[in-house]
Amino acid sequence: MGTATDLQHLLRVYWSLLLGNMLEWYEFAVYGYLEVYLAKNFFSGSVLATWLGFATAFLARPLGGLFLGLAGDTFGRSASVNISIVGMLVGTVGQGLIPSFLWPVANSTWVGHLGLVLLVLLRILQGLCTGGEISAVSTYITEVGPPKALGRSIAFIAITANLGFLSARAVVYVMVKLLGEEQMMQWGWRIPFLLALLPGLIAMVGRRERGHQRGEFFRRGLQHRE
Repeated sequence: MGTATDLQHLLRVYWSLLLGNMLEWYEFAVYGYLEVYLAKNFFSGSVLATWLGFATAFLARPLGGLFLGLAGDTFGRSASVNISIVGMLVGTVGQGLIPSFLWPVANSTWVGHLGLVLLVLLRILQGLCTGGEISAVSTYITEVGPPKALGRSIAFIAITANLGFLSARAVVYVMVKLLGEEQMMQWGWRIPFLLALLPGLIAMVGRRERGHQRGEFFRRGLQHRE
């Protein structure tokens, strides 16, 4: 079978893996592009505190690689990548639902502090899952990728990751243009987080349905290597 055909088969079978990888990095990046709105909603306008909140995910990433790497070795790569996409989706959509200091309710200060704690916890969850995703997907593709096109197969990981960053920037730009600064500050900043739900569910379902095909494709990859 030719190299082009091998790559097509890889994309056809593992589209959900690559879609999930793209979404993971979209979810990770969207916080940074919404920094100015998150600063007002959660950090009393402090830019430094807002970026420290962003940094909590980076602190959690090595642990995510460790724990999900262990899960992949113990229960299989499918389990690892499914855990990472579920955790990342919960962390991202959750950030779009939590209360903030700008909520027009009584005792908004107490509600805002609750939202701040939840935000940090959800960022940690995102960091854990992102760290596990990149290691799990890299190992997964290496195991099943055709040897003659292995470099190009691995390149899909970087391509989809950068598409995730690009998508996050595009979504935030469009929302600002459509809603304006005032609406974005009040509630519009939530929408980019919530938009991750539908593609995230599609990726989750696709990963579960395609998981059983991994064994066949893995055996096929081993035959190529012999």
